[in-house]
Amino acid sequence: MQAPLLDVPVQVTEEERAAGFAEQLEELLLDVGFVFPRVELRHRAAACIRGLLAPLSRKNGWQLAEYAGDRDPGGQQHLLDRGRWDPDVLRDFTRRYAIAGLKDGGRGPGPGGSGVLVIDETGFAKKGRASAGVAPQYSGALGGVFPCQVGVMAAWVTTAGQALIDRELYLPKAWTEDRTRCRAAHVPERVAFTVKPRQAEAMISRIVPDLPKDQVWVAADEVYGRDGAFRTFLEEHALPYVVAVQANQTVLPRPGWRHLGRLVERCAREEDWVEVPAADPAARSFQWWARRIPDPDMETGADDQARWLLARRHPDDPAQREYHLGWGPAATGVEELIAVTSARWGVEVAIRLAKQAAGMADYEVRSFHGWYRHISLAQLAAAFLAVQAAEAAREDAGGPPAERGGSATGAEGVPAPREPL
Repeated sequence: MQAPLLDVPVQVTEEERAAGFAEQLEELLLDVGFVFPRVELRHRAAACIRGLLAPLSRKNGWQLAEYAGDRDPGGQQHLLDRGRWDPDVLRDFTRRYAIAGLKDGGRGPGPGGSGVLVIDETGFAKKGRASAGVAPQYSGALGGVFPCQVGVMAAWVTTAGQALIDRELYLPKAWTEDRTRCRAAHVPERVAFTVKPRQAEAMISRIVPDLPKDQVWVAADEVYGRDGAFRTFLEEHALPYVVAVQANQTVLPRPGWRHLGRLVERCAREEDWVEVPAADPAARSFQWWARRIPDPDMETGADDQARWLLARRHPDDPAQREYHLGWGPAATGVEELIAVTSARWGVEVAIRLAKQAAGMADYEVRSFHGWYRHISLAQLAAAFLAVQAAEAAREDAGGPPAERGGSATGAEGVPAPREPL
């Protein structure tokens, strides 16, 4: 006697998906409970993350408190200020969770198709002098020079999605040279002025051990690409990269050929530009020109590595060009280099998701440690959204779910007890 077929609809309804979303969130809150050593902190952290994911107009202390059913924002303020927990442990948990949840089966760019680690920064509009790092400074996200805080961000980008997995607050010299002001904002004495590329290197050093070995590309914008020490750092750590640079970037020692813009102007014939369709049909297509760069500094016979320059222009405005330098395995095809470059825009998608859907820019904290706490909580909330979107796409495509990314491991990699939030 055969058992009858279970009568279950093939299509997942929106109600079922919403219920699964809620269940996965509670599972995540259980997994991350070890970060918060006291019961009341775990409850406040859970309420904060639920609020960051809620459809609130702004996700500041008062609105998060009201959503949690509290009479005032004291509990949320305690979580971000005086509560004893380490945001770096939460950062590491979010990184492992996102990397596992955004696996794409080797379909993405990079050797083996694992993904691209993207470095960029974003601005947070802030006024006054009390909030750590606030100063008039340029922010592309804000569209110019404004009083703001600037956070250096790292995102993991695959064909399954993208999520922020690390962060550093940039402190201008006006701050680090004024220790009285730093102490008032609770900036540790050990924190000195550090340029953004050095902050990016520190993040990359933390992130790489959790990434697939020998299967990762790094992408970054001009702030990092024009920094020769940053490119050297990546090469010394065997991390292939494609980074944006300025038109006056020096690439060859020959007089009159040093600047990348001039070199492209002289060498790129009109018929050499190749139009590459965008992965998204709604996005613009660009024309590309790519060449391998002769490198006298490389050891004779070292054919396993190569350098490239890439230029990109829009067909409707060919005079406006963007330039990139690449380094990596010599066998890399132009299509892969272009895919890595295109993946750089994934960090903007991840930042926009974190700001618009997870309240990353809605904080009201002023202290140095308060900034790190809020940003870390918001990045976890945004990573949860990214992983859930990737899981939903896999379900719609009929593929297997990714292995669960939220294993509760502490800073030492030892499984931690799942404490109820």
